[in-house]
Amino acid sequence: MFAVKHCPRRGYTLAEVIVALAILLIGVVGVLQFFPVSLKATTEAALKSEAALLAQRKVEELRRDDDRLGTTVRTIQLSGAPTTPVPFPEDTRLAYQFSSRSLIYDNVDTVGTPEDDFGVARIVVRYNTEFRPSAEVLYELRFDR
Repeated sequence: MFAVKHCPRRGYTLAEVIVALAILLIGVVGVLQFFPVSLKATTEAALKSEAALLAQRKVEELRRDDDRLGTTVRTIQLSGAPTTPVPFPEDTRLAYQFSSRSLIYDNVDTVGTPEDDFGVARIVVRYNTEFRPSAEVLYELRFDR
């Protein structure tokens, strides 16, 4: 009468599904591990860019407000020690100070390079110690009148 035709089974076994999910999970975990690193790098880059911008603004403000003889710039050039860091009003995470020597290359042998030019006015941007208790210099800008 009727012949029953046997069809092969279609689908995946439990083992295949588990292996596929394991591979997917390993990939997702691998990608998720990069997010904190990427976020930190992005934040640091943004802070360094902000430090450069604020330093340039502060130098222009100093030049604008200095007298004809450049007394303020000359005072910075002749100072022996860096000034006390002052937080930027625009971004209180960062602080600036003036110095007549490099603070980035302070412990590096820089004889004969521009970094060892003592008596050159510089603005140094650091983290505000209330934001991050680090002595790291983010940006240093040499300037004159």
